[in-house]
Amino acid sequence: MKIFWRFIVSILVLLGFGFTQINFNNQEPVNKNALKTGEELTYVVKYLFIPLGEIKLKTIRKYNKDGKVIFETRADIKSYEGLPFVDLESIYSSHVTGDYYSEFFFAIDKYSYGWTFTKYDFDYRKGFIVAQRGFRDGWVIHYHDTIKIKQPVQDGLSIFYFARGFARQEKSMEILTFFKENLTTTKINFYKDSYPVKIDAVDYEIDCVRLDGVLGYTGIFGLTGKYEGYFTNDEAAIPIKASLKVIIGNINVELKSWKRNDWKPPRKI
Repeated sequence: MKIFWRFIVSILVLLGFGFTQINFNNQEPVNKNALKTGEELTYVVKYLFIPLGEIKLKTIRKYNKDGKVIFETRADIKSYEGLPFVDLESIYSSHVTGDYYSEFFFAIDKYSYGWTFTKYDFDYRKGFIVAQRGFRDGWVIHYHDTIKIKQPVQDGLSIFYFARGFARQEKSMEILTFFKENLTTTKINFYKDSYPVKIDAVDYEIDCVRLDGVLGYTGIFGLTGKYEGYFTNDEAAIPIKASLKVIIGNINVELKSWKRNDWKPPRKI
């Protein structure tokens, strides 16, 4: 169950903590202000009706680099205490440009044998990514690779913000996904139709748009690759609810709380 939980969390923040490659030529975000400094979103992760843990997402700061606006984002992922076979604690950091692609990714994960780290440095001028993994104790590197790229790239946290930036339109995208050192294709379908969505944290139906797609691989415990999510039908495009189908049931993610200046979930009329 612990391995299963790690795998599910690794693809939940748009359902993928590898990194993805997409052609950004002529790609204009629909929701240009989805990234906002000070935003905090907390999600509860459930298997069937059993709460497993929480994902907390923060937009920490905004800065400029080489003429580009960049947002530093962070995800804190932790399982609830007292659950059998589930003990997870991870921290992910992604530096995301105003055009919704990644400049830098760093993660630390807790295992029974200690903490590990993962780091991706994106060098678009030279056209490659330097990927490293190792142990945090002493920062010992046990994996190092260089991957050639020809266009801007997503990491698994920045793609969460990419989906928010491009929601609320009728469009399908084919994205090359790098997951566990394998390139596969992930499909994302965006829709404009409005749906009423109910969650425990809000006492009314929220106005949402939908996205769905198929991951390009089969995962642990029979992950079928199909996923679905609902984002608010406004420029914030905040994910409200998501589900991932596996052979033994569904993993569900739901917004529990939020902090964003001058925002509340839009009511479905």
